Amino acid sequence: MKISIAMAAYKGERFLREQLDSIARQTLLPYELVITDDSPDSGTADIALDFARRVPFPVRVVRNAERLGFHANFFKAISLCDGDFVAFCDQDDVWADNKLERVAREFADPEVMLVVHGVKVVNGELNERDDNTASHWSYRGVHDPLTTNPWYVLFGMSTVVRRAIYDYIDWRERPEHPIDPGFPMSHDTWAWFVATSLGKISAIDDALVLYRQHGANSCGVAPDRDVGAKVKMSKVAGATHYRRMANAAFGRADKMRDVSRDAPLPVRERAAAAARYYRALGERLGRRADLYGAATPMVRRAGTVARLLVSGAYRPLNHGGLGHRALLKDVHATVFHVSIE
Repeated sequence: MKISIAMAAYKGERFLREQLDSIARQTLLPYELVITDDSPDSGTADIALDFARRVPFPVRVVRNAERLGFHANFFKAISLCDGDFVAFCDQDDVWADNKLERVAREFADPEVMLVVHGVKVVNGELNERDDNTASHWSYRGVHDPLTTNPWYVLFGMSTVVRRAIYDYIDWRERPEHPIDPGFPMSHDTWAWFVATSLGKISAIDDALVLYRQHGANSCGVAPDRDVGAKVKMSKVAGATHYRRMANAAFGRADKMRDVSRDAPLPVRERAAAAARYYRALGERLGRRADLYGAATPMVRRAGTVARLLVSGAYRPLNHGGLGHRALLKDVHATVFHVSIE
């Protein structure tokens, strides 16, 4: 099985050697390792080039002429991968020796587009943290297309994807029509969006990475929020927030309509279904945005909530709905004429 590893590096001297050594210990060696170095003035490339001379698999180190930033640098690394599968890799973690071998088993099902696994959250010295910061890894088992939360926050270092998804759907955003204006998709968010639209995803319990938190992570583990904190966050979301989410959903629908004509028929059919799914989701979010406008009268709000309810808009998030909590919030906003911009 040809698994490429894509690593976007930036001033990685502190932890890079440990991560590279864990890749060299894999019981299933990678097809290749691609490192795009966004810090040409640091010693990151020297460490990577020294590693390349010591391992039996190809290592390509690409030094960017100018800094791309985290998002663009990761997409560049992925675009240079030639394997059938791509494992996202951060520069500061440590992989379990059997990570690639374990994940590879899940791809025996040709419909599986993405595999995500558990992690063990550790500090800078690789000691396990006491706080339960990994509890957000909520998915387990195999899930069919469009049966997961479309807004799920996926951490890339726990993910391997089928390379073909980048051929089916062009990952590059057109400046005149971005998916989510002002909030460009990260490589892992994009992978979740496309993989959950075009095929199955498999989520396994095995903690296959020591996910290092050292205070300088590009993206880190957010603290667990209790129910009260989640309710507080929900209360402050209003018209602007829901309108932005609606625009993001419409952008995703447009992306799915641009599926490659060379994609297999089942993939094109699933892309069409995903386009309808995200279009409907965008319309529901747009109506919800209007509901929280200050000038919206109570009668109109009540009618909006009723229409959303009858249409099934408050189904669980895993089935393209807004969720039951949204219904409770919208009813409360209607009764007490709450306006949130």
